[in-house]
Amino acid sequence: MTLRQPSSSAARARNATRQKALPSGYVSIQDILEETIPVGKHVNVVGLVKDRRVPMETNKTDWKSSLTIYDKSIEDEPDKGLLFNIFRPRSEMPEPDAGDVVVLLSAKVQCFRGEVSLITHWSTVIHVYSASEIPKPPKSAKQALRPPLRSNDRLPADEVHEYVSRLYHSIDKDAVPDAADFSMQVEQSRNYKNKFRLLSEVEDFQFCDVIVNVVREPFDQMGTTTLWVSDYTENEHFYKFSWDATEVSAGQDGDPYGYTTFKSAATNNWAGPYGKRSMQVTCFGQHAEFVNKEVRVGTWVHLRNLQVKYGRNGNNLEGFLREDRTAFQSGLQVDILATDDPDNINDRLKEAIRRKRDYEKAKKQQQKSFVANAQGKGGDGKRKAEVQEDGKNPSKSRRAEKRARRAQELKDIEEKERESEAKLGLNNSIKCENLKEPIFAVSSIVEPIPWTTTVDGQEVALTLPFTCAKYRANVRVVDFRPHKLVDFATWRKNAEYDMLSDYSGGSDSESDDDRGTLTRYAGEKIWEWRFALLLEEANPKHKGECDKLWAVVDNAEAQLLLGLDASDLRANPDDLDKLQEQLSHLWGNLEECKQQELERQAADKNRVAAHQPPPSSPPPPTTGDTAQTKKAELVLSNKPFTCCIRQYGVEVSEEDPKKANASEGKRWERIFGLFGTKISS
Repeated sequence: MTLRQPSSSAARARNATRQKALPSGYVSIQDILEETIPVGKHVNVVGLVKDRRVPMETNKTDWKSSLTIYDKSIEDEPDKGLLFNIFRPRSEMPEPDAGDVVVLLSAKVQCFRGEVSLITHWSTVIHVYSASEIPKPPKSAKQALRPPLRSNDRLPADEVHEYVSRLYHSIDKDAVPDAADFSMQVEQSRNYKNKFRLLSEVEDFQFCDVIVNVVREPFDQMGTTTLWVSDYTENEHFYKFSWDATEVSAGQDGDPYGYTTFKSAATNNWAGPYGKRSMQVTCFGQHAEFVNKEVRVGTWVHLRNLQVKYGRNGNNLEGFLREDRTAFQSGLQVDILATDDPDNINDRLKEAIRRKRDYEKAKKQQQKSFVANAQGKGGDGKRKAEVQEDGKNPSKSRRAEKRARRAQELKDIEEKERESEAKLGLNNSIKCENLKEPIFAVSSIVEPIPWTTTVDGQEVALTLPFTCAKYRANVRVVDFRPHKLVDFATWRKNAEYDMLSDYSGGSDSESDDDRGTLTRYAGEKIWEWRFALLLEEANPKHKGECDKLWAVVDNAEAQLLLGLDASDLRANPDDLDKLQEQLSHLWGNLEECKQQELERQAADKNRVAAHQPPPSSPPPPTTGDTAQTKKAELVLSNKPFTCCIRQYGVEVSEEDPKKANASEGKRWERIFGLFGTKISS
């Protein structure tokens, strides 16, 4: 069939005329394809069906189907069409025939694999008009409208019914296949084979789809692009990278990045993953161009129709991504996968990221062990206190008896504690969990816990650096850090592990190479709460030598406590006001008292710097000095409250080997944290 190619001026004139005939609020397909309408916008479209794919199952509850439609704006270009991707339950999938007219309401414009298309949204409405029942204008096409697939879908207006009649009987239908060809195309789309494989499952002479992480920068080699990828599974037929370079298999040969040299991985500065977890992939044609332009180390990609076979050396499996010219597989076969949208992420990608996280943890531990073994310290650095005799240990029985006695004592005084709480005037606006648990005095919480064990047949009493325990306590806030509320929220880089439900963030997600460089400031920032409260025992009868403790409030517990999400408080003064208001319920006038104390310290510092003597006693105030006197006499005024406190330990650096009780160069430091407490005002 000879394609008609109208002059651009004539085509623009006809398209302008056609555009005027559209129903109010509808757009032409040409405007969508030419990106006149921005990606992400929701549009209303009317078009004829020229292609359809049968619904197929996905990894989630929705099924996937697609339609290709066209309208008068592109009727002079039969090869053109607008792809509409549908994700819905199977029972809500439309199945129009060739030439049927579809009306799409609130479909979302997207750009996928470099092509503009439409995709369903939860608000998208799809209506189908049977072509054989559409009357000629000026009659309405309402009689041809099929029953809606969802009962709550709004029906098209009369204006749309009339437009459907005009469109169907005026548009060039050369682009619509006959019924037999259309049915054959639909049936062919049914022959879909799930070709997804983990790298551990790939074999010689296989075509498959994989989701992988790029672990080395792509390398351009005269029209082809080579990259190393991993999904953090192992395959015995992959090249083996050894961290200590003591066991490296026969290599692949020749390029600056070590893709094909006989040198060991260590000498080529291979950053991992180690073992047989990585595969070399060579890309050709448009795939190579796309990878060179868009893909970087660390990028997660979906490679489709990847050919796997043994490389030139015949020892290791490699991947080859070639251009496929077949009717159903043409186009780019490399998709970059986003990791910043946890709600819509591919489940297979999430599992791959989880494997990467677990691998990174294991790698750090193994590298520490390798270093220790190399230095001759692999087995001699353990503390003697950890070496216990097998069999019966009388200290365990004594500890059990001690715990039982303590539990009985706590039960006996529980009622007395509750009676005393009523006398403290606790702040009812502060709620906490575990109401049935006993109240602990702060002095008992901070008291070191002795531990008796047996070393070389002798009993030894040790003081534990920390215990993992939880308490309830009656306290009041007497200080906080940082000194300024605007610093209560801090930021960190967005990490790909954030989508994992069991990931809590932290410095482990930050590369050692990024620390101390400008790289750590690049990319999207995630704001988190991070502050500490100095808690003081509220019951005078329970006060002892140590009746205060610093309690850390992490991001999750701060969200519970405040009912607020962290943000850039310097850039969002309204959020800062909300924070101040919430905290005033917790600590009264503490902020004002602290501000006054900071001002006094600053004044003293300036006085000392100016070599001035301390101020003398002030004279009795006059009537006009009343406000100043009140400021000078400002004292802390807040109500005590009940909260939950947990004790745990963290590893910190320690230069003194005698104090390094956690590991080499590390010691345990006891930390207290606030949890399960909420301001409910």
